Amino acid sequence: MNSDTFKFLSELSINNNREWFTLNKHRFVNIKTEFEDDIRVLLSNMSAFDDELKGLSVERCVYRIYRDMRFSFDKTPYKTNFGAFMTKFGKKLDRAGYYLHIEPGKSMICAGLWFPSSALLKAERRAIYDNIEEFRDIINDKNFIECFGGLNFENSLKKLPLGFDKSFEYPELLKLKDFGVVKYMPDKFFFEKDWIDKVCKYFSYTKPLNDFLNFIIDEEQY
Repeated sequence: MNSDTFKFLSELSINNNREWFTLNKHRFVNIKTEFEDDIRVLLSNMSAFDDELKGLSVERCVYRIYRDMRFSFDKTPYKTNFGAFMTKFGKKLDRAGYYLHIEPGKSMICAGLWFPSSALLKAERRAIYDNIEEFRDIINDKNFIECFGGLNFENSLKKLPLGFDKSFEYPELLKLKDFGVVKYMPDKFFFEKDWIDKVCKYFSYTKPLNDFLNFIIDEEQY
């Protein structure tokens, strides 16, 4: 990846209209191709530790830059980022996976389960409650903590959800609405020659979390 990606996205954020985009479409095509090539290499590398990603096509993982404006007050036509969500079903939600987000000043790598359905959320909370020591071993892993700082608690309930013992020792884990981690990355990180290798390593630390969360989904225990 090079600085052209960030330059294009920065300019797009200022000129988010069809006229400007049409004039710069050739730049977008080149940058999109490079991003997809990077994701292809990343998927190949990650399949060494996660069999689910073997044979997964880039097209199933990369998000379109065109925004769906049908139900949005924001009528700007384009996203100002490139993103890819990687699971064995590609961009499928209601499954834990790995997400790479490229945006000037806001780039990040994320992993876990985001915006689960109500039924799945309840099932995941029950799985954590019933297997608390296993779950704590996963989220307290040294590499996991050093890389991501632990789970993201920003989106949490204020009170313990119904159906759980109020004396439970780790209520904050049951209050979560998502089960994920975020690591923000400076733009310059993606100019390093080995950034894909580093991202692959960081994602490998999150596989046990994804496996725990996806077990419930694969067993259809909700």
